[in-house]
Amino acid sequence: MKISSSFHAQHSPMGAHSSFTVGMFGAEGGMALEKGGPADGGLHIGYRTESGKFYKLPFYKEAASEAERYSQSDAAEQDGADVIFGEADIQRDYKWATDRFHAPGIEFTVRSPFFSIPDPASASEEDLKFASCPVTFLELSVRNDSDERWEAFFALENRTTWMPMSGRGPYKGAVTRNQMGFACQEDFVDEFTHFDIPKGLEMRPNGANFLLPPISGLVFDVEPGESRTIRVVLAYYLAGEVTFNHAASYWYTKYFKSIDEVFKYAFSNQDRYLAETAARDTELEASGLSEEQQFLIAHATRSYYGSSQWLDDGKPLWVVNEGEYLMINTLDLTVDMLFFELKFNPWTVRNVLEQFVDRYSYVDQIFSPEDPETLYPGGISFSHDMGVGNHFSRPGNSCYECPGLDRKCFSYMTCEQLTNWILCAGVYLHKTGDEEFLNKHHELLLQCLESLLNRDHPDASQRNGLMSFESSRTEGGGEITTYDSLDHSLGQARGNVYLAGKCWASYLALEQLFGQLDEVEAAASARAGAVRCAESLEAAYDESLGFIPAVLENNNQSAIIPAAEALVYPWQMGLKDAVDEEGRFGGYIRMLKRHLQNILNPEMCLYEDGGWKLSSSADNSWMSKISISQFVVREILGMSYEGEERADAAHVSWQVKGSEFYACSDQFGAGKPIGSLYYPRIVTNILWMDSAAMTRRPTPEENPSSYCAL
Repeated sequence: MKISSSFHAQHSPMGAHSSFTVGMFGAEGGMALEKGGPADGGLHIGYRTESGKFYKLPFYKEAASEAERYSQSDAAEQDGADVIFGEADIQRDYKWATDRFHAPGIEFTVRSPFFSIPDPASASEEDLKFASCPVTFLELSVRNDSDERWEAFFALENRTTWMPMSGRGPYKGAVTRNQMGFACQEDFVDEFTHFDIPKGLEMRPNGANFLLPPISGLVFDVEPGESRTIRVVLAYYLAGEVTFNHAASYWYTKYFKSIDEVFKYAFSNQDRYLAETAARDTELEASGLSEEQQFLIAHATRSYYGSSQWLDDGKPLWVVNEGEYLMINTLDLTVDMLFFELKFNPWTVRNVLEQFVDRYSYVDQIFSPEDPETLYPGGISFSHDMGVGNHFSRPGNSCYECPGLDRKCFSYMTCEQLTNWILCAGVYLHKTGDEEFLNKHHELLLQCLESLLNRDHPDASQRNGLMSFESSRTEGGGEITTYDSLDHSLGQARGNVYLAGKCWASYLALEQLFGQLDEVEAAASARAGAVRCAESLEAAYDESLGFIPAVLENNNQSAIIPAAEALVYPWQMGLKDAVDEEGRFGGYIRMLKRHLQNILNPEMCLYEDGGWKLSSSADNSWMSKISISQFVVREILGMSYEGEERADAAHVSWQVKGSEFYACSDQFGAGKPIGSLYYPRIVTNILWMDSAAMTRRPTPEENPSSYCAL
């Protein structure tokens, strides 16, 4: 498919919670620190011919010149003949770590290096310095095939004061508050600062001392028949404590004492960083995935790193902020980003899990909805998050969860967060073999099992494997799931088959871990819990509906795709037998396949454009969850359906046309973003990278029993 060139993307260093947002035509963007959305500035790139005509890329929002606030006569004169390149003029080459724009006479490239961040517990100081340096790399090439001289320019617009870099090293550029800025080393470049580009160019070469205007940039001459290129480094720097209620600073401040040191190191190691971007681009291109799938992975990766924060509180402190909401280490995002982090930075998974154990775990009681006044022992669980906007919550509490709400947004997610911690631990331990972590949390894992069993029923004889008791933290209300803004089909925790699947997978994870710990009785108890859960779900399949209802109460008739989502966890833990239709849970797996065969159609769980609709009863879908479910359907269950290739194209369109301003978003309704903007969780699609099934679609002839005809 042809993908539009006009959409925002984040370009971010690893762990700096900063972003250079650019790409949407006629929109605000630019550099920003710790912001859950695009910056409110712009990017001015282009050239002016000797006859005075401007040719510009469209990465800014047209507005009256700020100079008019000072003097009505000082606005730049416009002759109406300027050329603003548009869709027909611009070719965009969007790779995993490289974003390149081609227009007549101009090539503009953004490179965002990312790679495995070494474990601070064992890595060298140099490797940690290299990984933490908060920079992004730009390149502007101008080729003049005309017969007149051009002035090429690159400028950033920001609603703060720009300070030119002349006199503070071998650089040309500008910084604001010594916290972020841009620099180049080419000696043929002049600096300028002004309210608009025409006036700025007219002031060269002495245009760098005017500090009132919002635009600062670089300008250089390109003679007829000449090509010239400048390399620009974007750098970020926040010194000192940046958090509240739990003191921490950015990890990079251990190695860099100023933004000037960041620039120096970046230029000295530029080739090494660019080699990393080339390696990532090649890796994705070699994956065998379709153009649409590659786009979605690249887009999601950029958004993830834009929310990442690598801090130092005396030891490494990894944080992923929840996109526009800025919530700190939301646990129901951690469990989804798990697969990406284990591929690149496994230590961050352990780091976050232990943050939850140390500061954001709690022990509650439970109650039956029929008798909320009678409390029973619950057990350990974990908060939804750790705070918001650099403000850490009090230990044992989130910034999100509120008591007194009955299955509504902002209620507690106690049961689901318990499963999330268990599943993260299970997959992490299988992938890393970290025996020290396993032994350290031996007792905690036993507590997790007890807590999970109690939330089924405090009376062992009445357990069926499903959550039926609510946390006392709700104060008589009801728990929800990560699908907090959805209707009961996915939003309600009690009796929900999505959460039941995660309980089943959690029991399997605990069984595996207790086997390694020689906890024979606990392993048997966990195995029995998984069996009860699978049997209950299998029995709940409604033959008259042709699927298992989303909620096993109140005559619910909603159909949901995430009924099968949890299969990803035993698969990732190497428990292939558990997800095999001929294995020990064969009846459950065969039921899930029938369920999906009957709902993956436009009447139930597909939009008209082919995109996936997670619930038949709610117009609200999460891209992160769709990506997991696609993997489950194709890789684990070996299923396919007619018109499947339309789904990826639809999901690309949701991002490029629907969420063109907010870069990568998670939550959509009918292709339009309705929440979870600028979001990190969509990196669940990293699962596709190691999937043969995601690169090849079986035909009905090859796998007729798993084919759904629409």
